[in-house]
Amino acid sequence: MRVVKLALLELRRFRGGKLRPLVLVALVLVPLLYGSLYLWSNWNPYGRTEHVPVAVVNNDQPVRASGQFIDAGKQFTEQLRSRRLFDWNFVDAREARRGLRQGDYYFTITVPKDFSAKLGSATHRLPQRAELEITKNDANGYIAGIMADTVEAELQNQINAAAHSAYARTLYDEMDTMRQKLLNASKAAEQLVEGTSLSVRGTEGLSSGLSGAVDGARDISTGVDDVSTAAAQLDRRLTALTNLTADRLPARMDDAVDAGGAVVQGMSTVATATSFIADRASNDVAGIEELGRKHPELGQDPTYRRVLRNARQLAGTTAKTNDRASEVLSEARRANSELATLRRSVDTVQQRITAVTEPADRVTAGTSALSSGAETLTSSLNNLSSSSRTLNAGAQQLNSGAEELKSLVDQGLSRIPPTDPAQVSRAADVLGSPTAITQQNLNPAHVYGRGLAPFFFAIALWVFGLFAYLLLKPVNTRAMAGRNLAATIALAGWLPAAVLGTLGAGVLLAVVGFGLGLDPIHLWPTVGLLALGATAFVAIDHLLRTAFGAVGDAVSLVLLIVQLTASGGLYPMETTPVPFQAIHPYLPMTYLVDGLRVTISGGLTEHLVRDLIVLGGFLLASLVLTTIVVARQRVWTIGRLHPRIEL
Repeated sequence: MRVVKLALLELRRFRGGKLRPLVLVALVLVPLLYGSLYLWSNWNPYGRTEHVPVAVVNNDQPVRASGQFIDAGKQFTEQLRSRRLFDWNFVDAREARRGLRQGDYYFTITVPKDFSAKLGSATHRLPQRAELEITKNDANGYIAGIMADTVEAELQNQINAAAHSAYARTLYDEMDTMRQKLLNASKAAEQLVEGTSLSVRGTEGLSSGLSGAVDGARDISTGVDDVSTAAAQLDRRLTALTNLTADRLPARMDDAVDAGGAVVQGMSTVATATSFIADRASNDVAGIEELGRKHPELGQDPTYRRVLRNARQLAGTTAKTNDRASEVLSEARRANSELATLRRSVDTVQQRITAVTEPADRVTAGTSALSSGAETLTSSLNNLSSSSRTLNAGAQQLNSGAEELKSLVDQGLSRIPPTDPAQVSRAADVLGSPTAITQQNLNPAHVYGRGLAPFFFAIALWVFGLFAYLLLKPVNTRAMAGRNLAATIALAGWLPAAVLGTLGAGVLLAVVGFGLGLDPIHLWPTVGLLALGATAFVAIDHLLRTAFGAVGDAVSLVLLIVQLTASGGLYPMETTPVPFQAIHPYLPMTYLVDGLRVTISGGLTEHLVRDLIVLGGFLLASLVLTTIVVARQRVWTIGRLHPRIEL
């Protein structure tokens, strides 16, 4: 109870008058002034950026690319209007420069005139990157420039999404065009398959017809050989008859009559054969010409043309031979009819026989040429038949390739599904922003000020301890001269400031909670931690003031400055210089900031327990050291009686 009485004696000094009690009230409000005003001004700065004036200049010139009209500058400004990140002011370039220099705008965004043209170059061989120009002026405020950097990434994401969407629409248009072309190609391939199938059937017919023609030509060649043999025999017989006419004619007239009958019969056979051969040769020529009309492509085949020419020559030769054979037959018949008169006129018979011999010689020569032509025709038809088989094999390969081509075209066509405008729009939106980031926060602070509250609370409580002993006495000098224990005197000097600091922390928490909506997750642990932090900071400042006097206040101020940078209240400690990282674990503000983060936003209970233990350790250690200092100060020295520095 002695400690409480001594503490009350210190507070009673502020009784009387109108202003002295207000000193204690002002002292209680010190944490509120430092903490709440800072938090109020920084509670949610990024939530009020719509009041920050920014100039937007659109110099873009629309273009037409890939069949589409592109006005990206207008689209971009419309996006800005729909999402009010800042107080957008759409002005010209001159007004933007003037406003930026004079501080009317914190930064400017300029859309260059080639913005749409560069976006439209995506389908070109060498596409270009579209750019926006952001101009800042740090003379108007550096933090505004940081906001510009933040919005720069946001604007780039919006532009990229719009550009990707436009590229996707162009791609789908190209795919639709490609699908139509593949559809046409599929139809053409189907027609090609049908045409090659007809070609295969035609070449098979051609090959079959040529095989028949070869067989016919062989028959003709055989017949011609027979005719040639018969004509040679006839020629030999007529020659023998002519040779024997002069010697044996009178004696052999009866034999001549018989021989004339045989000649007539032989020539009749020859005439029949030559007529048959002429008809077959004419039919073969007609068949080959009909084959050429049905297959015009054979008209360019040199083998076909040679066969046709030989066939025509053969037909002409057989026709002539047939005519000669008919003449010979007619002559033989006349000779045979006149054999009866040969007995009366041997000379007349000899002349007739000579007349018969001369045509027979011509028949023999014609049948020899006909035999040679028939052999040539057979050889040519054999070559043509072989070529027709090659042509048939090629036609089959062409038909197989056409079917494979149609299959490949149909497969490619099946992989490009038909699309409608709604599908294209949905796909373009997805491709414009193909990924989505889902953000989670284990212990969200929600707003900027709520995240900074632990730091500003710690600063406010430290400043309170610094101010407290500018108004309160660290020790009771009368008690120092009495018989009171050093621990009693130390606690009595600490207790008034500790109580006022706890009240100040409570007032700060209440005002920030109700006025700004702090709403800590763990209210009563927050209250307890603030009370512990206030008493611990007061104990440290009490120790410094008691041990060093006015110099202790300077040391406390230095500690405040050091802790502002080394407590980790603003930025992660990994971003600070190495010396600050080294002293970070040894600073009391470090643990108050860390503990308040847990009680306000949530976190590990183990951290909160550790912070409470460390702050309690600072409190006890400070009180123990203050007790030792008080015990030593009971011995008065010249330095204490006349301090060099005092407040």
